[in-house]
Amino acid sequence: MKVLRAGLDYREPLGRAILAAFLAGGATSSIVLTLQPSQHAVVWTVGNFLGSTGNDLFLILSNLLIIGWAWRKRLTSIIKLTLTLDLLVWLSVQGIKLLHLEPWYLRPNGGTGGFPSGHATHAFGMAFLLSFYFPRLSWLWYSCAAAISWSRVETDWHTGFQVTAGIVLGIALVAGLVKRWLTHPDALALKTQLTEERSLPLRRQQSYVAE
Repeated sequence: MKVLRAGLDYREPLGRAILAAFLAGGATSSIVLTLQPSQHAVVWTVGNFLGSTGNDLFLILSNLLIIGWAWRKRLTSIIKLTLTLDLLVWLSVQGIKLLHLEPWYLRPNGGTGGFPSGHATHAFGMAFLLSFYFPRLSWLWYSCAAAISWSRVETDWHTGFQVTAGIVLGIALVAGLVKRWLTHPDALALKTQLTEERSLPLRRQQSYVAE
């Protein structure tokens, strides 16, 4: 019963996270579907960095941030959730690519395996998870995800449609994982911890006034 109550308590934060994800995803999709590669050497260099080193740094640091934070709070289910996200994204993207869905699997540069964009899937999936646990920095998480997604079109690795498919897939996968996590006892434990942390300054202030 307590776990069910925790799930209900998280409905509003989850709803906000889903709304933010689709707003950011929709804006990014509009950009990649309408903009063509710039053919500018400097812009291409920036895009190439974002799609390679920038993507790796974002994913590694995101994992470390969430796992480190969850470890300090002794919420092992969140660590498992994060690692499951990484594995599920890889399995889903590679599984779909093996289907060779025509004509979408062809890359703009002539290669195959372009549908969907794994970079966009993982970046937006991770941005969703970060925004759920650290909502105040949602703008930063989705800016990183959007930049990585744009870079795949700029450098001719993906079409705008392939990137958009990756964005939708990433959001859907992680939204499902988070919704399932809300039934875990750690959801209630985290809710309790956050409530206590927020009430601590008030209790200190009341204690000071009493003195």
